[in-house]
Amino acid sequence: MMKILHLSDLHVEPVGKLAYARANTARRMIELTEWLAHHKDEYDAIAVSGDLSCDGNIDSYHLIDAIFRSLPKPCFMVPGNHDRRKPFLECLSHFCPNVYSPENLSFSVDLGAYRLFMLDTLQPGIHWGALPDGVLDWLEAELKNTHKPSLVFCHHTPVKPGMGYMDEPFGNGDRFIEILSRQQDVRLCTGHLHRPVATLAKNKVAVVTAPSVSLQMLLDLTPKGGDEFVFETPGYAVHTFLDDGWVTHFGQFPFPSDFSGPYPFVNTINPDA
Repeated sequence: MMKILHLSDLHVEPVGKLAYARANTARRMIELTEWLAHHKDEYDAIAVSGDLSCDGNIDSYHLIDAIFRSLPKPCFMVPGNHDRRKPFLECLSHFCPNVYSPENLSFSVDLGAYRLFMLDTLQPGIHWGALPDGVLDWLEAELKNTHKPSLVFCHHTPVKPGMGYMDEPFGNGDRFIEILSRQQDVRLCTGHLHRPVATLAKNKVAVVTAPSVSLQMLLDLTPKGGDEFVFETPGYAVHTFLDDGWVTHFGQFPFPSDFSGPYPFVNTINPDA
């Protein structure tokens, strides 16, 4: 039974700089490193679904590289809207092998009895995500020839969560979900929402979102929601395949959290390149 540890939304800043003027995400990476090493027998591979950096600066990617290179288990990553593809690929190419192109870092991984698809939904300078037709053509062909249970990871979710500002468009979202709906034993795993969320897309595709490793979004199901964070307990997801199909569990990291907030997402914008 293979267990895939799903991490998301690290929002790493270099040592000495706080994310959003409040979150010491460099220190959080030290805590994460210790936890991953201590629990290394509890997962078989790691998938990180975007927003590794808070603003795409290369120093944050060097820190991320040092952390995940030290682990004995394979790790795979795709960018989110706060990442920059060029420094991401420069520092982390060994975590995203055989990418679709330098302009879209999508790729797939064969894990024996299972398959992972890591999709790049980043649009530089834009908060919401999209998948180009060419990437969807590739995904459709790959899935058609894949007769294995599959996990599809990307940063953005094509399902609106009911949190105001996060109820965003998703470019080519209808086609994306339609392609997944034709595949047996597939689950879509996303980030971006900074909360554990589970739902079904309109064609009955299961969509699960991992919480943030660093800071959680305030649960505000109003039109003004989705634009503030709180220091709740950080978390992760674990995906495993059982007799009845994919099962996802959510867990919490035992890292210090004072439950303060809410605070606005300030001082960082979506990078332009």
